[in-house]
Amino acid sequence: MNLYHGTSAIFLESIRKYGLGTINPNFDFKNLEVLKFLREEAERVLLDNERYLNWRECILAMVKQTDLVVKNDRGEKLYFNYKHDGIYAAYSAERAAIYTCSNKYGSEILEYCVEIYKMIIKVNSDFRLPTEINLFGIEKYIDIEHKPIIVEIQNVRGSEIETENGQPGEKALNALEIALPNMTKRQKFEELQFLNFKFLTPIQPDRLKFYEVEFHSQPKYRDFEWTMNKITDSADLQSVPTIKFKISL
Repeated sequence: MNLYHGTSAIFLESIRKYGLGTINPNFDFKNLEVLKFLREEAERVLLDNERYLNWRECILAMVKQTDLVVKNDRGEKLYFNYKHDGIYAAYSAERAAIYTCSNKYGSEILEYCVEIYKMIIKVNSDFRLPTEINLFGIEKYIDIEHKPIIVEIQNVRGSEIETENGQPGEKALNALEIALPNMTKRQKFEELQFLNFKFLTPIQPDRLKFYEVEFHSQPKYRDFEWTMNKITDSADLQSVPTIKFKISL
């Protein structure tokens, strides 16, 4: 099967050259260390900032690299994965599109770093990040639009992946093969878009296809529409339209 990874043009050239998972900017470029540093400062100066307070629990989960457990209206526990120790990919192109169109930096940790940094410098214009951890130079990405990208990973085998909760990929795929024929269109959309897998090893560039995503409205709305345009020249993102989608349930 093929899986789909949402990111942004920030990472396109690196992925085309080195593949997926060979470089992890959260650790190799210390973006997670930057988030930890920013959180410590935010806990001192942003506790009256409603936006930061709304993010506080998920930021702590990211800093700790763990799951965030919340209860829904029925008292059921929901688990949200905030681990970034590998490359995660979605079963459906829809899920990858929703992720990348909601996250203009193509990286959850990088987006929170930039947004918290912007909040802090509004309060303290003299605030600076230590150069020894700010290897990515997050200031370069403030208020710059970055084209959303979907990476299609081809010919994925069950032995290469596991589910987000650590279940063997082969077992999950076998269960999925049995369940799919009996699913309605709505069930497929609601359930499969949350089916994500973690790759156990890096994926080489020759197994990857790249698409620029153009979209209208926002992923949280039912009139969200997007187009996947196959990238033929990464230097200027020239592309040819190939696949169009619309949420209409």
